[in-house]
Amino acid sequence: MDKSDNDSVCEEFPLIIDESKMNEYFILSNTNLEEVPEQHRLAYRIAIDSLKSNECNEPYERLLSSQLGLVNVEEKHGWDGIDDLENTKNVYEYKPSSKKNAPSGTINDDSISKIEKCENLPNDGKSGWLILAGIDKEKFNFKVIYKFPIHIYNADRRKYLQNMIEKNKTKEKQTRITYSITVTKSIKLCNQFSVPYYVWTNN
Repeated sequence: MDKSDNDSVCEEFPLIIDESKMNEYFILSNTNLEEVPEQHRLAYRIAIDSLKSNECNEPYERLLSSQLGLVNVEEKHGWDGIDDLENTKNVYEYKPSSKKNAPSGTINDDSISKIEKCENLPNDGKSGWLILAGIDKEKFNFKVIYKFPIHIYNADRRKYLQNMIEKNKTKEKQTRITYSITVTKSIKLCNQFSVPYYVWTNN
């Protein structure tokens, strides 16, 4: 990535993943449904459709957990991955993205309670991480994976939330509070806090 606009002061480190898990779904990208036994064809079609969909991220969240060596959290409205069930020290929020070279994500319906959940992690002896992962929808794997400390967004989220609350006071129809996250914004915030981030690319 071109960092010329970021005046980089933070360090970029390689993100270590289990590359042997990269192509867990790859066989489906080359599957001819006509060659699949009829009794299994519907299941294959549903699997392929979910991997192609821009609305269904669960298969790619499971793939991220597998590649990062994490426990995948199936429940909604919590963390997506954790390092250990019994003694959790690191928690992860996943943002798989169809923008395979420049992944982005959003925090929908952001709120003070959601921000405080991230702010309180150090008090619980935990670290939080946000993963931006660019999906290759032709191969059903990832083109690039970024890992950012989740605390870098806290103050910016609070500022954005407060601005949106003030704007909504004058509106009859409330604007949904959706905080956007991009690679460029994330690196800029890493620079601001002088903290490193991690990258893996599928060459």
